[in-house]
Amino acid sequence: MVGWLVVALAGPMVTFARSTDQLPAEPRVTAKAAFLMDAHTGEVLWERDPDRELPPASTTKVMTAILALESNRLEDLVAASGEACSVVPSKINLQPGQRLSLEDLVYAILLNSANDASIAIAEHLGGSERAFAVRMTERARQLGANHTRFVNPHGLTAEGHYSTARDLATIFRHALNLPRFRGIISTRSLVVDVKNSARRIALRSHNRLLNTSPVPVIGKTGYTIPAKKCFVGAGSYGQREIVVAVIGSQDLWGDTRRLLEFGFGDELPARGTSQWAGSSSLGSRAASVAKAKGRSAQRRRVAAISDREPARVGSTGQPARSGRGPTYAIHVGTFDRVDRARRLERALDRRGYAAAVAQTLRGKGKSKRTQYAVHVGSYHDREQAESIARRMASQADLAPRVVRR
Repeated sequence: MVGWLVVALAGPMVTFARSTDQLPAEPRVTAKAAFLMDAHTGEVLWERDPDRELPPASTTKVMTAILALESNRLEDLVAASGEACSVVPSKINLQPGQRLSLEDLVYAILLNSANDASIAIAEHLGGSERAFAVRMTERARQLGANHTRFVNPHGLTAEGHYSTARDLATIFRHALNLPRFRGIISTRSLVVDVKNSARRIALRSHNRLLNTSPVPVIGKTGYTIPAKKCFVGAGSYGQREIVVAVIGSQDLWGDTRRLLEFGFGDELPARGTSQWAGSSSLGSRAASVAKAKGRSAQRRRVAAISDREPARVGSTGQPARSGRGPTYAIHVGTFDRVDRARRLERALDRRGYAAAVAQTLRGKGKSKRTQYAVHVGSYHDREQAESIARRMASQADLAPRVVRR
């Protein structure tokens, strides 16, 4: 007899929407909320707290992309405003007045998770960031995402900005049916042109599961300190496609891998067969990186939290041995409050990067104010610093940039 099985765990209720006669082992998931559904039929395959309202971080940008694609204005040239250019990371460092096509801005938000590009899209299509966010929420409700509210187009933490695992999966499932979405989010990297300057911008996907075998995964990552690690996407094998949404994860790629393997079940080939060649399963590359970072973290010298120069670090975020003076540093973010800067410093420290908080004064006279900049290391080789900055950007929803000391 086919029935429903409900399993009570020490935490949120977990349900399996499958036949109890064919129920595979439960996936191990660290996320606060997760949702798994068949992309074609909409059948719910697994869920954990699917309607819990949580900050979705940059998975928000899927809805921003939907409105841009549905506008049928991808050829529009969009000028970046000063407000768009001043948003905090992650960004592609647009300068006021620089023009990109709307299509290239969609690439920028889905691959690089660019917050400045998100605001540029919102201002161009909605007139203002606030008005565009209202349209985002209205469109989400039309798609059946009834526990979602957007107040910005990028997903940075804001009061009243939330979604759920079920809603994110619902939104992404709709996006899969848009003509250009699948092609854009399946792109590993490309270079786009700024139309009114000689500048070219290199974009690269943050999705580590994009080319995994035997299940390639397309999707959008997200990370903020309150939201933790988030992902919404879809994996394909054979004639099936499964949508997965993960919010508040401690092991993002492991959670995503285990959920998709659970969803496909016996349809996947046995491990060790030729279909797994060239890849030791979904997310294994991420696990290897995590182990390497763990070893690195054990060796690092943690920089002091102060207004002094950050400790010089080498290619792994460790202190460099050369006696030469510093030349470059990686700027990760600037904050008006020291506690926020210190939270980012600690997050970077946990990832194996020796970071420090530097106190600076901005403005003149009565408008002078204190700000706190988070930097990583000092380097003599700019290419080395750029390489580490790119690695940092691939590991979290950040846009670190190299600055001259």
